[in-house]
Amino acid sequence: HKLTDREHVVLTLIVEGLSNLQIARDLGISLSTARFHVSTILSKLGAANRAEAAALAVRIDLLS
Repeated sequence: HKLTDREHVVLTLIVEGLSNLQIARDLGISLSTARFHVSTILSKLGAANRAEAAALAVRIDLLS
């Protein structure tokens, strides 16, 4: 899975259970940008939702 560095950071925050708003605040980006990153991550991973993306990230060790 070819995630950008920023997408790896966002995926880590998703795994930690942060909402889009919390991700935006933590990274100093707009809410729409956070949503865009999450959407792109879901698409790249073929995940239906955040929980599936988080489980996949942990299962295949994407966060290392």
